[in-house]
Amino acid sequence: MAKNKQLAVAVIGAGGMGQAHCIAVRKDVAETKLVAVVDPFQANAEAVAKLHKIPYFRTTKQLIKACCCDAVIVAAPHPLHLQVVRECARAKIHILCEKPIAETVSSADKIIKVAKQNRVKLGVMFQRRFEPLWAKFLEITGSGKLGALRRALLLLPDFRTQAYYAANTWRATWQGEGGGVLVNQAPHILDLFLQATGLPLSVLGRVGTKCHSIEVEDHAEAMLTFKNGATGYIYTSTNEPEQGISMDITFERGRLVYRDGKLEISTYANPLTRHIKTSRELWNRPEVKTTEVKFRHKKTGHFQVIQNFARHVLYKEKLLCSGESALASLEVANAILLSSDRGQEVSLPTPRRAYDALLKRLRDTSTFRKKVTGGKPQTDPARLK
Repeated sequence: MAKNKQLAVAVIGAGGMGQAHCIAVRKDVAETKLVAVVDPFQANAEAVAKLHKIPYFRTTKQLIKACCCDAVIVAAPHPLHLQVVRECARAKIHILCEKPIAETVSSADKIIKVAKQNRVKLGVMFQRRFEPLWAKFLEITGSGKLGALRRALLLLPDFRTQAYYAANTWRATWQGEGGGVLVNQAPHILDLFLQATGLPLSVLGRVGTKCHSIEVEDHAEAMLTFKNGATGYIYTSTNEPEQGISMDITFERGRLVYRDGKLEISTYANPLTRHIKTSRELWNRPEVKTTEVKFRHKKTGHFQVIQNFARHVLYKEKLLCSGESALASLEVANAILLSSDRGQEVSLPTPRRAYDALLKRLRDTSTFRKKVTGGKPQTDPARLK
């Protein structure tokens, strides 16, 4: 480990997201030092390396042989994560993965296992957990003060043009990405939602491709059933221009509602079940007190995940985005796709072999031919704010 308490970090993947991580490692996180970049496309690797005055490599194996880093940030397409993580973990290099951790829960299981076996740290890039509003949300739900879950709603509309999907070869294909909106646009908010609700007991899902010329889903919805009988609903797509995220979760002792950038909390004077059973009045409801959740605004972004990860490795600070904690959103995404294909409810944990067989069939039978327009790799401007 570097004596000056800086983690030597290499970024694997020199696309739009990888380039953003290079900047964060070099300029925004005092605990890290950018030492190399890896990309199989030499032009990409050379350009990033020249910009940051660092060496570049074409493969992870070349990086490992150079013995120049303590940790890597993996910004390669997620179907490649397992291969990269295996190589780095066996070389005793710590790993911070972009979301999703993998395209299948079975691959995620293997990623988590190989990191544990080799005693390396594994984190996942869920930077939205650090945003002040969502940090407060996680604090409230994590405290358990609102009691048992009763009902949960998540509406997650998003928007992508056909040009977005046509920018490279791997995106929006079963082979290259392993899914659409569920594994690409939805994971961040789906992750936060599931941190509050916990994993459902079962999922009844339906997906479709409604507005884009792609072979994966641009629309998905699901009914959720939880162990205690609570129910939920999820909707997400890349077909609506207004990012009108809405989250509405009712608990036994209160309710959390996120809408239009605001988080409100309602608390009940009497728990719901108790009031229902004990009130002797025909039209009586429990007293409800609703307030807006206040928080301090501050600059947020990927750099916070990187900094927390570096400080976890260097100083053993608590890791806030562990590999294990990243499994939930992928678990539900895979279950929705499997349920939609079967036309029936799927119990969780998602049947690993069944989902792997589905994805293999979709890949093997794919006849989709993608027209790629190319262009310079770009990161969503909203991610860099």
